[in-house]
Amino acid sequence: MTTVSRLLIAGMFCGSFASLILLDRSLFSLDVDLIYGSTDVQKALRITYRLLCGYLGFHAIAFWIVRNPVPGQMTPLFRESNQLQKHATIGVERLVPFSSWTLIAFCVSMLVNGMISLYSWMGQPLPEWVVVVGGAFFGIAFSSAALTAIIVRYVILPDMGNKQMEMDHMFLKHEQMMHNFSLIFLSIEMIFGWVQLPLAMVVFGFLYGSIYLIFAEFWATRGGGYYVYEFIDTRPSNAPFLLIGLVVVCALSFSLGVFALYLRLGNFFVGTTFIILFLIFSTRFTNPTPVQRD
Repeated sequence: MTTVSRLLIAGMFCGSFASLILLDRSLFSLDVDLIYGSTDVQKALRITYRLLCGYLGFHAIAFWIVRNPVPGQMTPLFRESNQLQKHATIGVERLVPFSSWTLIAFCVSMLVNGMISLYSWMGQPLPEWVVVVGGAFFGIAFSSAALTAIIVRYVILPDMGNKQMEMDHMFLKHEQMMHNFSLIFLSIEMIFGWVQLPLAMVVFGFLYGSIYLIFAEFWATRGGGYYVYEFIDTRPSNAPFLLIGLVVVCALSFSLGVFALYLRLGNFFVGTTFIILFLIFSTRFTNPTPVQRD
């Protein structure tokens, strides 16, 4: 099934890229004043929040992950042996998991939109393409963060529990940033009403996801020799269905954000409550199966 799976990934990438070219530009239209503020106070708040979040993301990537002297822990599926084995990672290899890519997307989104906010605050007119790029980065970051949080809580952690694998490392501070806080900080922007998520923006999430799947297959065959996640192995007979499932979950995660913003636009209390409930049921901060000690 490797060929079918690879064709699906390629189709997802090409379809997303073609959609960006063929879709009407008006579908990506964004309200500049809403996103970047119309007064100095509004702009200052957005600049401060976004740049602080951006730096937090950068700090987590650079110091808590890449430069952390303590090796990262994972149990990937090695392609050659087809076995799950414990594997210690250091340096940039710790950025191989999709959760790390989620944190990178969060960091870039916050820094880019923070800099655009700063540029706007300086009185410079914002070109339409710059606004679209900022919105695209937010869309990528949100869909990635939502997908990561949901997959970790409802797929990875239960699977680790069923296999009686130690999972305390899944709740270290940098893991919390990847699995929980990226989604929380992005959702706070939604609660404040600082973002827009046109449904067409979902193609950016699909594009980003397909690029990761291409990278993951390359990493397994030409790089580290392993799949970080067992369910992205392209060889099993059910692999195409799992990949389709990931696409569906990605679309649903993004659609929940679109729906939340729609609710907030109609009623602040209802929309905010929905976002908070979404966060409660998407994130997990403690080990669901703590190790029993005598």
